[in-house]
Amino acid sequence: MSLRIVTGNASSAARTLPNETDLIAAAREGDTNAFQQLYEHYRDRIFNLIYYSLRESQQAEDILQTVFLKVFQALPFFRAESSFLTWVYRVTLNECKNVKIRRRFWVPLSEIFDRPEERDPRPSSEMIHSSAVRAQALQEALMKLKPKHREVVVLKYLEELSYEEIAVILGVSTGTIASRLHRAMENLSSLLR
Repeated sequence: MSLRIVTGNASSAARTLPNETDLIAAAREGDTNAFQQLYEHYRDRIFNLIYYSLRESQQAEDILQTVFLKVFQALPFFRAESSFLTWVYRVTLNECKNVKIRRRFWVPLSEIFDRPEERDPRPSSEMIHSSAVRAQALQEALMKLKPKHREVVVLKYLEELSYEEIAVILGVSTGTIASRLHRAMENLSSLLR
């Protein structure tokens, strides 16, 4: 599975399934086709979050399967106090933390932010080199951040979640999210100089 970075004009409404509530209800009753649709719709986004948390594509594939197995098994207990995706994000981050605790290591983070000019299907060799250098510098700087700061950067700028959504996922206040993001950006700025 390749990384599919969601940036730009993606809105929360466009990111959810129109019949998500019905699919969740059917999946709760054991309808594997309904759950398959939920999986297909959200797997790339969950894969990206896992990949950026654990920094290894093969491990991310394995964890993706584990996360969705846990989601399927826990679906009858989903209380819908938050959106389905927010709940899946929370399950994902918990699984990533469990993996880190069990294995006690971090693996390198790949690229993160694309600029519009870098999406040109025929970039120049200078642009490719410049992009690679910037991506590498950003990757190295991100990996020097504390995990709690790196998480908010990924959720805010890669997943384009609101402060409120991130707060629910991480189980902290929006003020804490703002503070962590501010510190993370200050640290990134300093590291990139």
